[in-house]
Amino acid sequence: MSLCAIAGAFLLAFWLTFYAKDILLLVTDIIFAPLFKLKVKMVSLFGLTFFMEEEKWKISFLKPELLIQHDVKRDTRKHIEGSDGNRCLHLNLVQLTVIIIAAAAVCFVFRGLFFKRGKSAPEYLAVAFACGMVFQVLWRIHVIVCTHLVFMKKMGGYIDSLLDRIRSGETFTQLDLKPIDQLGYKNITIIDKKLYYPIYMSYLAETGKTWDMHQPSGEMMEHLRDKEFTVYEALVYYWLIYYFSAVSPNKANADILMEKLGNIIYDDKLANGRRVLACYTFAHEHDLERAEELVTEGFAAIESGNLSNAERILERSLLTQLNTQIIKAKFKTDIRL
Repeated sequence: MSLCAIAGAFLLAFWLTFYAKDILLLVTDIIFAPLFKLKVKMVSLFGLTFFMEEEKWKISFLKPELLIQHDVKRDTRKHIEGSDGNRCLHLNLVQLTVIIIAAAAVCFVFRGLFFKRGKSAPEYLAVAFACGMVFQVLWRIHVIVCTHLVFMKKMGGYIDSLLDRIRSGETFTQLDLKPIDQLGYKNITIIDKKLYYPIYMSYLAETGKTWDMHQPSGEMMEHLRDKEFTVYEALVYYWLIYYFSAVSPNKANADILMEKLGNIIYDDKLANGRRVLACYTFAHEHDLERAEELVTEGFAAIESGNLSNAERILERSLLTQLNTQIIKAKFKTDIRL
């Protein structure tokens, strides 16, 4: 075989190992996450998305893309004490064990090909696949070490503590948050910001400090503008759409975000999903009747959804504010008529 053909076989095989890893992680989490009081609540297969809402699986569609994604969250049906950090670590170790076993099995099956001369194209593909699985093991170890021994010791640990306070019943106002550059942490990453900003934006919205949303919203918009949407970032998108609809209306930016979200936001019947869509509908589509319907659905979702005390208070406040704006707009419209 030519050198180009061998290189092509290796690239194809490595690419396939990413899908193999994603499928292994998904199956592992479906089986083992409940042992740690966690639960798979979203699965996206090349854009076909299954998400859990009120303990029922529903279907939505993202822009087709070559990704397999899933999201694991705390099982809100179960009483849980303490941080999710240790539970996630234990689940990550189970994931690593499964990937190690899978990589070892692949290497064992193809062991006779590693040093064989004159390998055919399928044999090169098999060897490359085995090497790719070993790479996935090493990369998974790197991810776990960075997440639990580095990230959680820095900004990530602070974010985790904020989530624990919210789960224990504190409101966003009680968190008394500061801009990220005033927290005293060094080497803050974009991942830190994507996790901190939704909490910070919730705090600013509840306390009425909406002007302070300008900096994080502008920063995140520029970061996400030319990037493909991933389901892990949905909450960041929601807050940006809220900002560019209710706080500082900018239809161009809001439309970019809505297009990336696709049917996700339209199919989301939870309180924040209804509220954000209502804000967009009111500000940019000027459909008062539909916006009012969405607000009503949002209020209903507050009572039926598994929300924390902080989320209930926030959503009720923001929906009430929007409802007041809609009523005033309808009254002005009626007066003109």
